[in-house]
Amino acid sequence: MDLPENIFSVTRKIRFAESDPAGIVFYPEFFRMFNDLFEDWMEDEIGVDFSSQFLKHQRMFPLVHSEVDFKQSRAMGQSLTLVLVLTGLGRSTIRYSIIGLDGDDDGGREILRGEFVTCMASKTTQKSLALPDDMRPAMEAYLKRCEEIA
Repeated sequence: MDLPENIFSVTRKIRFAESDPAGIVFYPEFFRMFNDLFEDWMEDEIGVDFSSQFLKHQRMFPLVHSEVDFKQSRAMGQSLTLVLVLTGLGRSTIRYSIIGLDGDDDGGREILRGEFVTCMASKTTQKSLALPDDMRPAMEAYLKRCEEIA
């Protein structure tokens, strides 16, 4: 799969701790990887200090919808490239796809694809919050870069 160079991705090796007795990734571990990718995207691409949002500003980003198709397993020692493709922004919601590619394959064979919706919410009230004006421009710019993929 050919992706534009300016699309956010992370390549990592599958670890023993993420594997089940058969040596393949235990599926809940993928969801931890997906969350890690979202946090990294917020910090590295959008410029938002994720921990500060949670600890100082009392904002959280819960996952409110997920749907994932697993096309191939990943085993301990194999590489996985996860790509975050922004597909939409709402008042408080962030819609995105995560594409998992075989990190050991130069062609980047697709091994999983998921659709996600995360919202911004108050830790204290548990109610949704509008995405702040200081975050939205960077997200909108990234959304525009993702249009050719989505």
